[in-house]
Amino acid sequence: MRKIVRGITKFFVANLTVAFAMMLLPVFLITDNVEAFEAIMDYLFNNKS
Repeated sequence: MRKIVRGITKFFVANLTVAFAMMLLPVFLITDNVEAFEAIMDYLFNNKS
């Protein structure tokens, strides 16, 4: 049950991250170091349970 909830949570966070990345496109033209975006990517692609 916990894996299902975690999977659903990651699915919604991933979709919100795409929208967040689109909003940050002008920022990415200036710099590639955005701490909030890095934290979200670490959460999504961290394989630790």
